Amino acid sequence: MTLPNSECKTTQLDIRGLNYHVQEWGDSSNPTLILIHGWMDCGATFNHVAEKLVDEYHIIAPDLRGFGNSDHASGYWFADYFADLDELLNHYTPDRPARLIGHSMGGNIVMMYAGIRPERVASVLSLEALGMAPTESHEAPGKYRQWMTQILSGESVKIYPNIEALKRSIRAGNPSLPEPIVDELAVHWGTPVGEDGAYRLKHDHKHRYANPVRYNFDDTLAVWREITARVGIVMAEQSSLYRKFNQLGRIKQSMEVLKVSASDYFLVEDAAHMLHLEQPESTAECVRRFFAAR
Repeated sequence: MTLPNSECKTTQLDIRGLNYHVQEWGDSSNPTLILIHGWMDCGATFNHVAEKLVDEYHIIAPDLRGFGNSDHASGYWFADYFADLDELLNHYTPDRPARLIGHSMGGNIVMMYAGIRPERVASVLSLEALGMAPTESHEAPGKYRQWMTQILSGESVKIYPNIEALKRSIRAGNPSLPEPIVDELAVHWGTPVGEDGAYRLKHDHKHRYANPVRYNFDDTLAVWREITARVGIVMAEQSSLYRKFNQLGRIKQSMEVLKVSASDYFLVEDAAHMLHLEQPESTAECVRRFFAAR
C-alpha cells in the first residue's frame, strides 16, 4: 500500500537510550513545528495535516517511547515524556524556543512541558487536551491493586487473525473515521505476527496497564501558571472530551489560567476526537492561523 506521505522522511534518534523513530516533512529552512501524538497513536498519522502545511513549515513528528516504531521501555511514567521532549528539542531547536503542537495525550505533554521549561517554548497549541478527568482519594487503593494485578500477571498481547480483523477493531473504536483512514491506521498501528497473516498492534502492551498514581488537576494548573509561551486551544465539536470539558467548566477555566484569547480558541466542526484525521484541512487551518497570527 502506498501511504499519502511520500514527502515524509524518517530518521532514528537516540533519546535517553531508546531508539526514537521520527517523521519529518518540509524544508528545514522553514519554521519548525514539533507535533506530539496521542495515546495509542503514532507520529505518522499527522501526515494529512503535514501535507497542508509542508510548504510553510518544517514539521517533526516523533513516535513516543513504546509507540509506533520507537523502542519499548521497561516501564512508563508520564514524566518520562517531558524529558524525552527536552532531548528532542535539544536536537531540532537547540538555539531557539520551540513551536509545539500536541494531540490528546500529546497535548497534555506539550502543555506541561511549556510550564516546566518555559524558556524553551515560544508557542504551544493543544488539540483536544486540557488535562484529564479528576480522581478521588477513595479510588487510590483500587488503582494500585489493578496496576499490580496487570503488571504481575503477564497478560498476553491481543493477536488479530488477519488485517481485516484489526481494521474492524480500529473501526469499532473510531466509528467516525472514513474507511481509507482506517486502512491507513491498520498499516501505521499494526505489525504482522509470524507467517499466518496474523497482526498485533505495534504499541507496547504495558501502555494499557492502569496508572497507579492518582491524577491531580491542581498540580496541572500550578504547572500551567508557569507557562510564558502563547497558548492556543483546539477542540472538536463532536468529541466526548469537548462535551465533558464544557460540563466541568474546564474550557473556560483553562482559557483563564492559560491566558488564551478568544482568537486563539478554535472549535473544529464535523469532527470527533481524532480531528487531525477526520478534518485535516480544518485542523491545518487552525495551526496556520495560530502560528501566523503574531
